[in-house]
Amino acid sequence: MTVHAGACHCGAMRVAFETAKSVSDIAVRACQCGFCRAHGACNISDGEGRVTIAVDAPYVFRYRFGLRTSDFLICRTCGVYAAAVIGEGVRLRSTVNVVGLGLAAFLDLEQAPAEYGDETTQARIARRFASWTPTTFTDGALAASYFGPH
Repeated sequence: MTVHAGACHCGAMRVAFETAKSVSDIAVRACQCGFCRAHGACNISDGEGRVTIAVDAPYVFRYRFGLRTSDFLICRTCGVYAAAVIGEGVRLRSTVNVVGLGLAAFLDLEQAPAEYGDETTQARIARRFASWTPTTFTDGALAASYFGPH
């Protein structure tokens, strides 16, 4: 597996994206929702890869909007949107923002516009669990907070 590591602007939130795929085989998606466009976000995921998010719970703000199916993780210090996480317990998945995290290998790749506005809640959850990357947190308190409502 190749590890692509990045961090938010201040370095408080660090993300390691591990994949067996080549960079050119990973789609860089530019979601067209207002949140992603406001952040200039372009995201990647690999359903067979792994993401590790290293951040202490006090430094992350979890924002939910729209269908409220995922937490969009924003650094409380510098304001960078780093990743979106869905799931609970040990069954977490995420998509990571290559722009916010400065994942250099993906920054110059073509970005595919993505429209998800017509999805039902169930369809969105199913798509995310099928295509987003299995994820773990290094902070025990943050990981434990995904064992139930938050």
